[in-house]
Amino acid sequence: MIHRFFFTRESLAPLFLRIGLAICIFPHGAQKLMGWFGGVGYEASMDFLVNTAEFPAALAFLAIVSEFFGSIALVLGLGTRLAAFGITCTLTVAGWTHREIGFFMNWFGNQGGEGFEYHILAVSMGLSLLLFGGGAWSADSWVYDRIDD
Repeated sequence: MIHRFFFTRESLAPLFLRIGLAICIFPHGAQKLMGWFGGVGYEASMDFLVNTAEFPAALAFLAIVSEFFGSIALVLGLGTRLAAFGITCTLTVAGWTHREIGFFMNWFGNQGGEGFEYHILAVSMGLSLLLFGGGAWSADSWVYDRIDD
């Protein structure tokens, strides 16, 4: 089973998916965990997710960890499937919470928030990485080669 977890083909497509998804998600995780990029940090993020958004504390914690550490794992291509799973679950829920706003991003500032189109893209990228693994230049590939021997 662990052998299959690290399996990937030496394709460039997952590499581009990994890097693109990590670049988009890392700042969100850094806002929530570290307070970087104008974020509020861990305690305020947990307070909002648990008390305002009414998510269970364990799921709120996993969402923050998935965004921050999952993005780093994607850049490295280490545990790509697990990182993609966490980010995909987080962005699926986030997209669902934006459903009343509508599909489109708030380009002109005339909506009550952002739509869910971004979430669809991120979830699609995450699902692709779940299926295909880390691809070329991934630590997963290196691990797989050592397990395979």
